[in-house]
Amino acid sequence: MNTYKLILLTCSTLTLIACGGSGSNIDTSVTPTLAPTPVPTVEPTPEPGAIVGPYSTGTTAESHYVYFDLDTGEALTLTEEEAAASDDWDFSFKRTNVQLNGAATTPVVGYFTGNNAEFWGDDGLPVVDQFVAATAESELNDFTAVTAADIPADDQFSTDTEALIVGSEFYNYNYETHAVSAAETHYFIVQSDGNFSKIRAKSLTTAGYTIASLTLGVALQDVAAGDESFMAEVDVMVDTAACTNDIFIDAESQSVVTENDAWDIQLPCVTVAENTGADFEINIADDASAIRDFDNAYTGIPVASAAYYGFESNVKQVRFFDAHSWYAYNLQSGHQLWSQYGVYLIKTATATYKIQITSYYDAEGNSGNYSFRFAVL
Repeated sequence: MNTYKLILLTCSTLTLIACGGSGSNIDTSVTPTLAPTPVPTVEPTPEPGAIVGPYSTGTTAESHYVYFDLDTGEALTLTEEEAAASDDWDFSFKRTNVQLNGAATTPVVGYFTGNNAEFWGDDGLPVVDQFVAATAESELNDFTAVTAADIPADDQFSTDTEALIVGSEFYNYNYETHAVSAAETHYFIVQSDGNFSKIRAKSLTTAGYTIASLTLGVALQDVAAGDESFMAEVDVMVDTAACTNDIFIDAESQSVVTENDAWDIQLPCVTVAENTGADFEINIADDASAIRDFDNAYTGIPVASAAYYGFESNVKQVRFFDAHSWYAYNLQSGHQLWSQYGVYLIKTATATYKIQITSYYDAEGNSGNYSFRFAVL
């Protein structure tokens, strides 16, 4: 017998057995390799002083709020109706308006540290060189210097509220004599039907707890006629002592009209303790907007930049950031906003944060794009 052939035969037989041939009882299953347990991705917390944004609030013609949750460091997608009933956001911004969530179960409140006071002169006007020279880098130290030790007592914080844009601001009340008089230096500029009107109360008389008569001064800026400033003031005298219905005034015609006419100003008629007259309140029409000009600073409104003047509807948002503005406007040509790099404390239901708004523009120079720093204290 050929020994070589015998060796081959033996090897072939062993190979068949090893491969699990017929009758084989060898387990050849393969144990799978387990994949590693995935590690959840955690968004990094911004480094101290890091800038987040820009967050776009749209254009002047089509603007929208960005709602920001400081606890998560995220911008939320909410409609204004959803935001009004939501505790999830802490502050929001749309164009030049910045607001706190004062309607939250625990209202969000704010406090201004008062840094960079030198950016404003004794006359209350911005010091141009200070604003222009400041940068996010040069003002970083102001931000990092604020610590938990700078958190004031609770009564030093304030929140956003609502008030009528004119409301009761057209008169003065003496708490000692209980006398009511016209606030002659409180001007209101109303934007309606494409025109602007500068309005104030010049005199009023009372009957008990109502207004018996009121004289308004109304100065019209007729944009369609090419007016760039307000014309001479015209007196509109209103007898409200025996009113039975609300009284309506058209600023363009500078006269009392009916509710069915085009009107801009409403005086509610009431009966209080048997006295009939106008209530101590002035409203503007739903399609009108207004600003307060208590310093009598405006001789006219430039149409091209009217959107930057902060015109508001009848119900005005009394915002913390309006009282402590983060910017100055139009220091140089181009209607630009310049940040004061103010450091604000915002207190939520869970923590107190510091915030510094660093820019209103994106890399291409488009406005309405907010960038800012924030950190928990």
